[in-house]
Amino acid sequence: MTLPVIISCDPGIDDAVALALTFGSPELEVLAVAATAGNVSLEQATANAAALLDLLGVPADFPVHAGAAGPLAGGERVPDEPVHGAGGLGGVKLPVSVRPIESDAVAHMAELILARPGEVTLLALGPLTDVAHLFERFPDTIAALGRLVVMGGAVFVQGNVTLSAEFNFYADPEAAALVLERGRRIRLVPLDVTRKAVVDRPTAERLAALPSPAGEFGAMLLDMCNTMVARGRPDGAVMHDPLAAAVVLDESLLSWEAVTATVELDGTLTRGAVVADARGVSGREPNIRYGRDIAAAGFLTTLTERLTGLGA
Repeated sequence: MTLPVIISCDPGIDDAVALALTFGSPELEVLAVAATAGNVSLEQATANAAALLDLLGVPADFPVHAGAAGPLAGGERVPDEPVHGAGGLGGVKLPVSVRPIESDAVAHMAELILARPGEVTLLALGPLTDVAHLFERFPDTIAALGRLVVMGGAVFVQGNVTLSAEFNFYADPEAAALVLERGRRIRLVPLDVTRKAVVDRPTAERLAALPSPAGEFGAMLLDMCNTMVARGRPDGAVMHDPLAAAVVLDESLLSWEAVTATVELDGTLTRGAVVADARGVSGREPNIRYGRDIAAAGFLTTLTERLTGLGA
């Protein structure tokens, strides 16, 4: 029996690898792919997602659904650092896809979730704008959702955009705050663990040498390794989103802790930061489980096996 999954993403190299991992896992049934603005613009995210589904051999009538172009409260999209390259996929140039792009990702997600109450996992790999819209427009989905796996936040470590905030939460703090406040069965995969999920250069080189489609994903990883070396981090490509995707398959890859968590909205230095209560000071019940530590070897085995098996 397969596990039904909806993916919200903003591809992005690590989103691309996460898509490869999910579609390369026979245990998962991917019901929908929704693109949102984040690492790249909404237009680029939908184009990248469609091209990646082509590369993965997903049937041509499986659409990409377009989501939010900007933050929940309005205003301009927060640009990401240029670690993903100009088009979002590093130096890899994929053919332009003619796959259908459908509108209103949120309504489609709601339809799928409500049709299978308690079954569907929503994997959120970008800013949480679309998830917040989902909870606002279709509040019945909150209880109907089987599980919400979120890549985002920095719980007890420093951020990667500011000293306190991780990119996905910083890009739309209001959405992140709403989702943590209203959501249920949240599994947060934060920088606390994703920074330990690293593909080194030799592994990326081995993957890049494989036939298509695995080779293209290896080339993206190799490009990110080169970028990280240029930025003073020689250990490799950090796999934020693929770790969250792997958790959908196997939660035991992480050790978990239940905490009460909110998102700071007003601080000059702390906007977008996760404020976590691990000692029960607030008197509130925990609302999330966050990944505290990682079985890194197990994750890398899962990732490389699934990428190597693509197209087999």
